[in-house]
Amino acid sequence: MPNRWKLALALSISAAFFCAMLPGQEKTAQQTFAGTWEGKFKGAVFCVLKLEAADKISGTLSPGKITVNDDGDITEAQPSDPSGKDLPILNPKIEGGNLSFDWKDSDDDALKFEMKITGEGEAELRLTGANDHPIKPILLRRR
Repeated sequence: MPNRWKLALALSISAAFFCAMLPGQEKTAQQTFAGTWEGKFKGAVFCVLKLEAADKISGTLSPGKITVNDDGDITEAQPSDPSGKDLPILNPKIEGGNLSFDWKDSDDDALKFEMKITGEGEAELRLTGANDHPIKPILLRRR
């Protein structure tokens, strides 16, 4: 067998092995984010992000109302609507160890978020994209 055929065969086997590994790696990444995550301000929960790892990561976000100062620090936070209005996250993607997704609660433009695991049971939720008032990342803890 000529060397180029051996190389082609080796590359084909390597590619098949690599592709077989990807679904498992994706599943592990999804499981890293799965769970119920809470953001608190002065001990009160104002934001709940519920993520499920199935064939594709999915979930809901129930944010409260926050007020921030000019530096982007939260100064006030109120829990989300007590009616329990959890709205689905949209277009979730895991890239580079971060979960990005869109979310909207009305006919307004979707808000863009990025979540990054920062430690055991801890993550940061960041509002990304163009906004008039920068908000520092919100610390989330897995319930």
